[in-house]
Amino acid sequence: MPLDGSELAEAALPYAKTLAEKFGATLLLVRVVDIDAPAEIAADARDYLARVGKEIGLAVDIVVRYGDPAAEIVDLVLELPEAMITMTTHGRSGIGRWLFGSVADRVVRTAGVPVFLIRSSMPQRDPGDIRSILLPVDGSPLAEAAVPYATELARRFRATIHLVRVAETPEIYSLLSVPAGAPASAEVLNQLAQQLVESAESYVKELAERLRSEGLPVEAHVLEGIAPEQLLAFERERQPGIVVMATHGRSGLSRIVLGSVAERLLREGTVPLLLIRPTEAVQA
Repeated sequence: MPLDGSELAEAALPYAKTLAEKFGATLLLVRVVDIDAPAEIAADARDYLARVGKEIGLAVDIVVRYGDPAAEIVDLVLELPEAMITMTTHGRSGIGRWLFGSVADRVVRTAGVPVFLIRSSMPQRDPGDIRSILLPVDGSPLAEAAVPYATELARRFRATIHLVRVAETPEIYSLLSVPAGAPASAEVLNQLAQQLVESAESYVKELAERLRSEGLPVEAHVLEGIAPEQLLAFERERQPGIVVMATHGRSGLSRIVLGSVAERLLREGTVPLLLIRPTEAVQA
């Protein structure tokens, strides 16, 4: 967990502590100081991290590194087994305006590990009270890269997975140019839209059944409309404890509501977001 000494950054501490306890993981508190910082600055940083660890009541490891914050965080993660980064974001203008400015953006894009994000303006929640998980999917292996993380969280927190796929039927009408009021064309478009919905329903039903066979409580949902708006509305209505999703998806009519949608959920949503960066093999 990167910290910079601010209350904003420390807002993610309760989540980092809870995750460490649930998974039996080591909580590593990190502060990066300027490469030319004098020795007393580094000493103050260590004292600060030690004090934070004592205040949260959990045994922690602390690391102070010199250099570029994003590069140092990414390099440190490469040295750790099965790491995950937890950090607070401003959430005001999406992925490029987080706590460390472009630092968090670079971390998400290059660290290659899950990043757990808490927006600074989100309502205060009990981090141990994750009873439901929103898991958006689109049928692609890339989007399904988030499934193992959601299922493991569900097991640890005894939470229900809400498996959601958005059938973006408005795209059919926007991408295909048809004369207004042409009955035959309208019928074709309606059939395509229905096929898109049925395909989404078949997919989430099959995936839900597979997860239930593993002993997990799962509810399957197919929403119809514009993906970001539908997911945000679902989140606001159901108030899941966390959203788990891959950071990118494929293009076209069936593209997952990921990538720029993750940015929308972070900026406008009200719950923490766990972003999974799929491997290059999956993305290919």
